[in-house]
Amino acid sequence: MRWIICRKCDKAVPPEYIQTHLDSKHNIYCLDDTLDSIVSGRGLMSLDSIAAWKKDTVALNAAIGGISVKRGVRCIDCGHCTPVWGSMTDHFVKWHEGKDVKEWTEDDIEMQAAFGGKLKRWVKIIDRSTIEVDEGNESPWEAVKVLLAKKRRRGRASTEREENVRLVTGFVARTRWDILIEGYDKKQLRALAGMAKEKDRLHRVMDI
Repeated sequence: MRWIICRKCDKAVPPEYIQTHLDSKHNIYCLDDTLDSIVSGRGLMSLDSIAAWKKDTVALNAAIGGISVKRGVRCIDCGHCTPVWGSMTDHFVKWHEGKDVKEWTEDDIEMQAAFGGKLKRWVKIIDRSTIEVDEGNESPWEAVKVLLAKKRRRGRASTEREENVRLVTGFVARTRWDILIEGYDKKQLRALAGMAKEKDRLHRVMDI
């Protein structure tokens, strides 16, 4: 699954719409040769395949790097997600008339909308803390990710802090170092990872 992600708006753009998107949204003119150099040979998903993905995808196993993550509510009946509560009430009036919106929604759901415009759809990111750990799992890292996710969820519940993923670099988004270092003193970690200084005790040793 290969997409082009616009760094100015943190949205994926179908290759057929790149020129139109850059011109209309960011006032950037993209030559045909430039577009060809960006798209050619990269195996990008076409507009039709992206539309099919939107229709068939009900949840994401992990957040898509480079796309902002938001928290919101999800309809238990059909899986519709939105970060805006008013939008969910409108959804129930239109599609689930007679059902109690509060009883049929789950809140505090992480979600992403990879595309904008007609392709826009909020999709739930699966909460790894709800996945059971298989003791016979060949990958210990899977168990570690579950435990880390549980720790992060407890921290969120106690502090009510929303993670600002726009400040997370692509490397951190892929490796999820933000989860690993959560709960630790960030200043102390930066100090440990920083360059040695004259006053540091080991500086003289490194000079030898």
